[in-house]
Amino acid sequence: MANPDEDEPSTSAPRRRRRSDAIANRARLLVAAREVFIEKGLTATLDEIARHAGVGVGTMYRNFPSKPDLINAVYQDRAQQLDAIVDEALAQKDSWDGLALYIERMNAFLDADRGLRTMVMTTRAGAESWAEGRVRRSPRVQQLIVRAQADGYLRQDVTLSDLFLIDVMIDAVRDYTVNVDADQWRRCLAVVLEGLRLRPGQPLLPGVPMSRSDIAAAMEDVGQRRAVGRPPR
Repeated sequence: MANPDEDEPSTSAPRRRRRSDAIANRARLLVAAREVFIEKGLTATLDEIARHAGVGVGTMYRNFPSKPDLINAVYQDRAQQLDAIVDEALAQKDSWDGLALYIERMNAFLDADRGLRTMVMTTRAGAESWAEGRVRRSPRVQQLIVRAQADGYLRQDVTLSDLFLIDVMIDAVRDYTVNVDADQWRRCLAVVLEGLRLRPGQPLLPGVPMSRSDIAAAMEDVGQRRAVGRPPR
């Protein structure tokens, strides 16, 4: 009978190499996907990403059978990074500094990744983990608002949905100016921050804030329109 230890190098070494190659290919695909999503957004196909990674399409589908699987794998750590931004904002002693830091860091965070902006501002398959993080963060962002209002810095009629729509507005500026002045959104954000400050005698904001269900409906609508390239009515 052969000694099992003598057979081990001829059978387990190739297996270890295959396992090592599979791990390397998965890591290569994740790096490539992040790069492609940053540049092109989430409309990029799995085939495009496989080519960018320098692997076959079969390798892509063995690791990520669908685009939502890949999206979740690429962005699962990004929600944690945003949690850290909220933590830093809440740690600020001055409540206005904390609120302004959150808004500014959030928009800088989005500026760096086109795919991430789609994750944040629309509803789509693959964004489930991000949606869970949004629900988890909302009460903590609300704390930033309440603190700044209690200290007399922030208008009393500003709500959480207003902060979300500020991100949407700044993203529109980013798209409009990206090929002419990619940092112009920062100037516009400074204007918006000044408009959020409480001042004596200022009129109430017009209309009513969007509800959570209104925001969810808008996110789904935008996601569907972007997926098929359909403009708003």
